[in-house]
Formats: sequence, structure tokens, C-alpha cells
Amino acid sequence: MKFKSRLDRLEAMRPVAPWVPPIFFHSVVEPSENGPREVGAFAKIFLDGKNIMIWRVKDETHEDFEARVMSIKASGVSPSEPMCSHE
Repeated sequence: MKFKSRLDRLEAMRPVAPWVPPIFFHSVVEPSENGPREVGAFAKIFLDGKNIMIWRVKDETHEDFEARVMSIKASGVSPSEPMCSHE
């Protein structure tokens, strides 16, 4: 058996990998006298068959925000409304 036909046969037997939707983090900036200033951030995730937008709460670090989004994603439960709105 030639290498190409063996490779084609092995690739055909490989199970299809499940689709894992990405998580997008966006920074919200506004102009200021000293250049652009970050005023907030949000993440968009695909959960329970719909896209959900989660805003970073005031005084939350970026690392804490990422951890919170990852825990929401891992739990598989949609967050309550106050977590999804920009305050």
C-alpha cells in the first residue's frame, strides 16, 4: 500500500472533531486628551444555542473578567440579565 492511499484511509477513519465556538473579548475605548482610554470591555460567547454578551463590571481586572467568562462558559448555564447588560 502506498503512503498516500494509507494516509487517505487513516484520515477517513478519524472521528470528526466537535465544533468549539470561540470566545471574543472586546475593549471599549473613548478618545481623551492623553489618547484612547479604555472605558469597558465585553465578551461574546455562544451558549445554549444563542450568542450572549457579557460586560465587564466596574473595577474588575481583565484577568478576573476572563476567569468569570470562562466559568460561565464551563457551567453551561446562561447568566442572569444584570450580568449581560452594560451598567
